[in-house]
Amino acid sequence: MPINSVVLTPGSAYTLAHVPAVIDLTDMDVSVNDWTPRTALQIAAADPAPPLLLVLTGTACAFAPHLGFAQRSARRTVGGYVLVDPVLPRPGAVSDWPDAPVTVVVTSDADQDTRSAALGARLRGWDVVDGDPSTIIAEIAARP
Repeated sequence: MPINSVVLTPGSAYTLAHVPAVIDLTDMDVSVNDWTPRTALQIAAADPAPPLLLVLTGTACAFAPHLGFAQRSARRTVGGYVLVDPVLPRPGAVSDWPDAPVTVVVTSDADQDTRSAALGARLRGWDVVDGDPSTIIAEIAARP
């Protein structure tokens, strides 16, 4: 499924050259308690063209199922998720998640806990790649 919009959620900070329709919410200051609703509202306000590639980083990755559910509720198709150095969502957080392919990016800055979590991601059948998030996000966004 071709991606029409890349959404960089709060906590993600990547420079994406040559990627059309980047919705950059990285400057938004959001507490853990209201991360999902505030992020979903900001996505709605930006009105991106679906399907979306949702990019989450670190502890925000645990909210991926909830943000995906919010997008489905708003009738916006999610074409994929990129979780960078993630704290993985707990299984069963939202029963029908993931609703799109998930790619886990492990950077050179990742700690041992993140590298161990990547093993769990592989067991879930998700793509796990090492490298620069900007390059990987751009590659995923460019896929037909």
